[in-house]
Amino acid sequence: MAECVLYALSVMPATRKELILASIVMLAIPIAAELLLRATHAEFDSQLYIADSDRGWALRPGAKGLVLDETKQFVRINSRGLRDREHSLIKPANTVRIAVLGNSWTEAMQVPLDKTFCSLLERRLTESSCFGDRHVEVINFGVSGYSTAQELITLRDVVRPYRPDLVIVAFYSARDVANNVRRFNNASNPDQAPYFIHRGGKLVLDDSFKNLPAVQNRQIQLQKLRGWLSEHIRALQAVNAMVRYSRAHIALAAAKQEASKTGVYNLEHFIYAEPSQPALKEAWQITEETLLLIRNETTAQGAGMRIVTLPNRPQVIPDPAKRLEFMQSLGVSELSYADTRIDAFGEREGIRVTNLAPALSSYAEKYRVFLNGFDEASFGSGHWNETGHRLAAESIASGMCSSVTTVLEAKLGAH
Repeated sequence: MAECVLYALSVMPATRKELILASIVMLAIPIAAELLLRATHAEFDSQLYIADSDRGWALRPGAKGLVLDETKQFVRINSRGLRDREHSLIKPANTVRIAVLGNSWTEAMQVPLDKTFCSLLERRLTESSCFGDRHVEVINFGVSGYSTAQELITLRDVVRPYRPDLVIVAFYSARDVANNVRRFNNASNPDQAPYFIHRGGKLVLDDSFKNLPAVQNRQIQLQKLRGWLSEHIRALQAVNAMVRYSRAHIALAAAKQEASKTGVYNLEHFIYAEPSQPALKEAWQITEETLLLIRNETTAQGAGMRIVTLPNRPQVIPDPAKRLEFMQSLGVSELSYADTRIDAFGEREGIRVTNLAPALSSYAEKYRVFLNGFDEASFGSGHWNETGHRLAAESIASGMCSSVTTVLEAKLGAH
């Protein structure tokens, strides 16, 4: 066969020969790369996300593959683009339906689906008979990198058809406040997102990102195809992983540079004290006003609302001496400014708030265990491990069962 190909090439005109040889080389390189990657059992993070014309990005419906960022985990995304099992739009009879909004801490790619706080909360609330004999269904709407604005749009466009009885906003202050301002957002593509901004003294939606080529329907369809192909082609997985890494690195560097202009060198640390810089004051104001919009939307949907403040990593350091050392490095006497502020906000606006930091911090200190990280090299960093998720679910359930909202009680009593 090879001799026939060589003979055919030898009698062809030079130009045609060059074209065919170039085509063979172009085909051979990716095929060789694919074979090499498979032979060496190389693994890469899967392409689980896709552009979204309303929210900037979202989980790709039906996507599946490995997540390797902090720990190896095989993940499946359901048919409606949720990191969850399948849920019908029609709520089952005798069921309390709870929708959880949040970012990567809620999405929870780092642990098995049945170990996420959303899954554990569902079981905990059902077993505790918190709502009488009603079954509890908790649906996870978390997406990595989401701001409060993106969560609001998710509530309006994605959550609404499920008609939840209660909406929980899982609020991670170390990122949520900064991510509500374009210049501070360290998501992999901060320009490809909606933001609320103040214009003429009013809070308005800036959705100018909708003009970007990446969020046009044709491009989204191509991304779906590329995502599906990447589940089967190792070389494409490698290329996608390199692109994502580069974008994330660039976005993080840009956010740090913007932060340094305000005198803050780590945006995750500014939430431990009352902000003095106008830009950071604006970030907090936009965040609180957007939370009010979420409250108004949940009310319009006939649901209750609860904010759950998730502890930041320094708050759950098991060693109190190291926590003290961290506080001294920042010049603060406590790490609870953001939690206290959200508590006061909730009290002022009539929104129930559950603060997880005290319970999780107490457990970590008592048992000298890390709630973040998955091995000796990563303990104390990254997202919650299974212990962190379990404690979060238990604390949320305890807070809910001790004070079921009046709105929710009335709503359930009417059914």
